[in-house]
Order: sequence, then structure tokens, then C-alpha cells
Amino acid sequence: MLNPIQLGSKRVENQFIPNQSKYLKPSLGKSGIDIIELSKPNSSITFSQKGKALNVVSFTGLKNPLDAQKPALQMKVRGVTAHQESKDPKVRTFDDNINRLADSNWQDGQDVEFSIIKGRRGRQITLSVPGLGEIGRVPDEVARNILPVIQKSPQNFKFELSNIVAGMSKGAETIGLRVNLLYEGNDKKEEASVKQAFNKVLNDPESMNSIMLYQPKTSPEEILKLILDYEKNINGSESEAKMQEAIGNIVKEIKNPINKNILLVGHCKPDGDTLGSVLGLKNAIKLMDPERKVDGAIDDKIPGLFRHKLPGIDGEIKRPYNPERIQNIEQEIVKLKEDPQNDQTKSQIELLEQELKDMQRPEDFLDPKSKYDLVILLDVPTPERFTNQFKKYIEDAKKVIYIDHHPHRPMEWNDKATMTGLNMKKVHDNKLAWIADTVPAATQLVSIVASKLLPSIKEISDGTAKASEIFNKPGQFDRFKAFVASIVTGASTDTGSFTRTANMLPEHIAMPVQDRPNFMPEGESKFLMDMTQGGITKKWLREEINYDISDEKLRDLGDSARDLMLKRSLEGKNIYSDLSLGIVEVDYDKMYEILHYAREAEKQEGKKPETTLLDVQNSFKYSEVIGTLRGNPRYNKKDSDSKTKEPESTGDKAKEDYVGSYDDDRIAILICQDKKAGRLDEKLNIADQNGLRLSFRSQEGTIWAELLANLFHGGGHGGASGGRVDLPGVTLDSKLAVKINDKIENDPAVILEQLKKNHEIMNNSRLTDDQKQAKTSKFEMIIDEQKGKVCSDLIADIVKVIRATQPASRTNNASNGKNNVVPFRDMKNNKVVTSFKDIGKLFNKETVNK
Repeated sequence: MLNPIQLGSKRVENQFIPNQSKYLKPSLGKSGIDIIELSKPNSSITFSQKGKALNVVSFTGLKNPLDAQKPALQMKVRGVTAHQESKDPKVRTFDDNINRLADSNWQDGQDVEFSIIKGRRGRQITLSVPGLGEIGRVPDEVARNILPVIQKSPQNFKFELSNIVAGMSKGAETIGLRVNLLYEGNDKKEEASVKQAFNKVLNDPESMNSIMLYQPKTSPEEILKLILDYEKNINGSESEAKMQEAIGNIVKEIKNPINKNILLVGHCKPDGDTLGSVLGLKNAIKLMDPERKVDGAIDDKIPGLFRHKLPGIDGEIKRPYNPERIQNIEQEIVKLKEDPQNDQTKSQIELLEQELKDMQRPEDFLDPKSKYDLVILLDVPTPERFTNQFKKYIEDAKKVIYIDHHPHRPMEWNDKATMTGLNMKKVHDNKLAWIADTVPAATQLVSIVASKLLPSIKEISDGTAKASEIFNKPGQFDRFKAFVASIVTGASTDTGSFTRTANMLPEHIAMPVQDRPNFMPEGESKFLMDMTQGGITKKWLREEINYDISDEKLRDLGDSARDLMLKRSLEGKNIYSDLSLGIVEVDYDKMYEILHYAREAEKQEGKKPETTLLDVQNSFKYSEVIGTLRGNPRYNKKDSDSKTKEPESTGDKAKEDYVGSYDDDRIAILICQDKKAGRLDEKLNIADQNGLRLSFRSQEGTIWAELLANLFHGGGHGGASGGRVDLPGVTLDSKLAVKINDKIENDPAVILEQLKKNHEIMNNSRLTDDQKQAKTSKFEMIIDEQKGKVCSDLIADIVKVIRATQPASRTNNASNGKNNVVPFRDMKNNKVVTSFKDIGKLFNKETVNK
């Protein structure tokens, strides 16, 4: 509860209600009694008033998931290395119980037994699986918070297996476990005490990396309710109604029998979310009406993480066909053959010859003569992640639908309408755009649409019938399982194996964990997987949806592609410890060298070479090097059951950590040169100029990744974004300068300030698209060898300005359950305030009664 503050005449706006029509306006009435004016009924805040003091009691719009069920938690299991095989002789192991568990037909919800013992660290909770034995323990920092309530009535508590993760690749060799702890008692007083203890541990800074909210099974309809409730509480009833109308219109258009031909399109450089969205909706439409012609397409090759693994992906996801492309490839081969011949040139000729052969398979490509009644864009945030290859299909379509979960950038789409063929304004005018940018995965939005196309999903969930009984025609049940696999793959890969419940903003992180937005990606996945009768499970996810670049050592070269990738990562690693910033740089030739190794390894194993340049980029992005640079060392300590050692192998060095000044707020960046003039780019075109691709990662609830990406014409979510620099001759060593509104700006403080202003303008729901376009500053990157800086130093200078406003070694600012202060926005100065002192100043009061 916020303690009372004296009211003055200043206007303040609650941070969670940015819509201008919903604000608090404290003022003194004639009677001397404070009046709180709300222009619209607001269910998201509860107030109590006493004289001239206003108490903000609670936020009620975002439902606490624990309120709808008995108290429950999910947590990581500690001490797992002691119960699994290890190739490292310095790691102490007692048994292989976890290996045997992982190899078994384990299930989410499987019983786990617990015992309370006195260990060398005090009282501990050990965990074991019946028939296998001990598998680890509850993290000590969690155990000390929950032991008092468990010891009172241990019979009322149950542990169950939630998930087995990792252990499928060298990048993540250790098998990890997660378990659920559920309270099953019926004593209301005890239940309240348990809930209080669970909320306390959820918000304990020492436990935050080992504890998570438990997500019960949640239907797509329940997810929709969460989304609509959130929209109403943030942007008002009118916005909620518009969202409902858009969803209804989208479903109506898909159901309309006159729309016989439908094209579903995802973004380039596809991830699990965009592939899952396209495949999932395609399967749902075909289940609804097998006679529909539904094509799914992406202008890129399928990454190795999903290639041949996601059910139906082979042959179901097509590429746009350009008849001129064959002629271009033939010309590119001739050109490369005229160049000096080396391993890289020969490899590129081989790639093009394989591409030419693949293009003789028309079934893998869209028919260039096809016309579609509906074109649906799924999970495509900006034109920068799209292509011009679908322009004809979009322009010829009767209607276009747009579904996305990223911050919306309509003016960028309008600027690129000539290239893409997409008239975003028309899509909005037709009320066929659905954007829910706090939802963590686009596949969740697709599942909601699918549930309205397939009302039989409710029958299956109610237990009225089995999915195999409803989808009983040849191939239908397999298609239903493929639909579920697509949805859960997208949700899992976009949320870090279900660890994120929403696209968090800084104001969300300031809230108690149980009150943060929670769209139940794991809960919905459990709901859907249960319908597949064991066909799609978390075990399937772990064993099928994983990828590591080839670790096959080449007979003639000694190293594997993976060894080489790690070596190049370490060579290009730069750590700015005073900024808690880590950057990995890799140039084109080094990336292509790794691609050559990977494809040669595939041939050595008797396989068709399929590794792409995008696979190589992803191997860097998801490597243990970047993972370590991003991770907080406070949470990434080695398991205390394993002995510490000096890094010896390349793999050990890749995981070597550092201590920085802002380790709770680390930033990790990959900068790779993915284009080299005269050489093949990732789409197998000979590039006409050089290009850099940047991948930014910051902590959940921050906006640093998105801000930095915006400098490089990119975007994404606050903590995970990407950008590009495409300039003639640009390399990792090129000195770059920033232009703002056509003027060179060398002051990083000014650059950051303008980036922040642009971010606030673009996320201001009160402004129209035209107003946003008029107010935002234009950024441009140029080469300036005299006064410019190399890309990594340019970024570091901006991060230095960011850090100047932060206390060093700051701790996570999530609530610990004490002295919670609801964040408010000072509209005059456009900043968020959370301290008692600053909120008091908002109301013309220097001090606050505590």
C-alpha cells in the first residue's frame, strides 16, 4: 500500500494508464475535501481517501494468477550436476539419475518426492523421483522462505516435475530441471499464510533467478480475456472494443467461404514464433475447411533449429518464386568462376549450383501466377524484416490482415509501401490489424484466432470427445498435432522455454512479480499439448527443437565448425567491465570459414549440405559466449556441488565470466559483417555493398536493446532487438558517425536523448501516425573516417551515458514486498517517479508521511 500523501493541484498520470483520457486530477473542492476526477471509469486502480490524503490501495486490472487457484510456484532444481554424467573429471557426480529421467517417458506433472534434511548449509529440501532416486534440491535461497509453511503441514504440499531443459547440445551440456510446488490443503487461514510466503519468495532478490510463477493450464479463450483486460486497463474501454472488433473481423474474413485462396507470410530470418504462427494458422484453416487453398511462405530458408523438425515444415513453408532469379544465379556462377579461385569462391559456386538445382522443384515455391483473396502477415514487425517478393500477391489480394506482438510501426510501413505493396493505413481502416505488443509470442494470438475457427477445441478440453475422434478423417489428427506443435514451439522459443510471461517494460519490473502482466504461455501450451494424446509434449520440445552448428571434426582440418565458431567468438570478444557491456565482433570471411567447415562436415557424414549463413549467425547469437556476456554472474555461479577450475579448453574459455559495475543490467551485443561486396549474402545474392548485422540483448524489463537497435534502423522488444548498417565499404573497423535530421551529432548524450524521445513518441498512444512522423527525429549512419568511431566504440559511448544515470552495482528493483511504491509518470517532465520523496514533490509536497 502506498502511504498517504498530501494533495496539491498538479496533474499526474498513472504509469500503467498512458491514455490521455484517463488521468488523476487531484484538486481541492469547495468543501475542503479532496476530489479525484476520472474522465472514465477506471477499474485498474483502487483508492481509499482520508481527509486530504489519498491512498493508492492496489492495482486490480492485472489479475494475480495465484488468486484464481491455490498457491503454487515453479522453481529450478539446484545440485543437478551431482546427478548426471559429465565428461569433465573435475565435476563431482554421485549417480546418473537425471540422465535416466531424461531418457524415460517423463511427463509434465509427474510426482516428485521431497524430504527436509539438515545439510551443511542448514535445513534443505531434497527432491527425488520414485524409482530413480535423488535429483537435486530446492535452491537454498528459496527453501529458507518456504520451509516455515511447509514444516507446519508437509502433507498439504506436493512437488511435481515441470520441465527438463537443455543437455542436448555442447552449448548447453548440463541438463536442467524445473519443478512445481503446489499447496493442496483446505485450511483458508493456512492458505493465506502460504500465499504470503510464496509471494515473498517470488519477490526476494536472492531468489528471482531460480523462482517463477506457476502457470496452470489456460485456454486460448482465457488468454484472450487476459489480453482484453490488459488493453482495457492500459488504453481504456474504447481501445478494448476496437481490439475485439478487429479480432472478430479477422475471424470473419478467414471463415468467409468466398476467400478460397489464402497466403500466410512471416518475417525474414525466421524464428520459431514466425514459423509457428504461419504453420499453426495454416493447419487450423485446413482443419476448418480442407477445401481451402492455404499457402505459407517466408522469403528465406528454414534455419537449422527447425529444419526437418517441426511437423509439416518440409513442403508446407514455401518461398516466393522469381523467374528472373534462375538467370541471376547463372550469371552469378559465371562471375564467381571468373574470380581468383580459393576455398571461399569454390564453396560459393557450390552453394549457387545447389540453389539452382533446388529451384527446379516448383513445389517448394509459390506459383508466381497465383492470386490470393486474403494475405495475412504474421509476426512481421517492420519492413526491415520483410521483403519486396510478396508485393504482387499483396497488391492483388482482396484484403490484407496484419497480426503482430511487437511495438507497432505504421509509419515505417507507410514509408515502404511502394517496396512492400502493403498499405498499412488501409489495413487499419478495414479494421483488420491486431497488435498486442505485451504478449510474449505471436503464436498465442494465432491460437486465439484458431480457437474461434475450431470450436471443437472446447469439446476436446471439456473431455466431451478426444481430438482423434473429432479429427478422424485421414491425416486430420496428424494435422491437429502439427498445429499444436507449431503453437507451443513459437511460445517456447520466444519466451526462453516459458520463462517470460510478457514483453516486460521498466514499469512492469517495478511491480511485485505476481502483479506483472502474465499471458500464460506455458499454461496455454500445457492446455494444447494435453489434447494431442501424448503426441506433442515438453519432452518432444526438448528433444526435437534444439540446434547446434556441426561439432563433427573435419579429417583434413582438425577443428569442427563449432570449435571454430567459439574461437572466433573469443577473438572478437570485447568487454567493457565498467559498463557491464560485452560485444562480440566477427567479420564476413570468418563467418564464411565456419559455414565452409559446417557444410564440409555434413558431406563427411554423408548428408546433403544444408547449413546456411543464417545458421552460422545464429550459432554466434545463441552461443555460450553471448549467453555469458548477457547473464548476471550473481545468478550464474557454478553449482556448488562441482569443483571450480581454471578454463582450459575453448569451451571453458567461452563460459568464462567477468565482474562488472552494473551486472544486474548487463548488455550483450553481436556485430557481424553479413554482407561483403562481390560475395554471397545470406539470401545467396551477390552483394553490391557491405553490411553489418547487429543483435542486441539486455535484461528483461529494460529498453536498452530496443533503443540501441533504433539507432541502426532496427527494432524489436525492449530486451531483444536487432539492427543493420548497409553502406559501401563498411566493415567492423569503419569509423561511423550519426546524423540526426541530416546534421552530424557527435555527442552521445544528445544521441541517447533523441533516441529516448523517439521511443516515447512512438509508444505514445495519444498521438496519430502523422503526428508521430512529424515529431520523431530521423537517424542516419554514415562513414566518417575523420571524426567517427568504430561501431563498438560508438555503442559503448552511448552505454556510458546510460550508466551515468544509474547507481553502480544496482540490485534488481523488483519489489521485495516492503515499502512498495506504485510508479507514477510526471507528465510535465515526462519521467517515471517511484520514490516517496519524488511522488510527494508531484503534489507540491517535499516530504511524505510514512
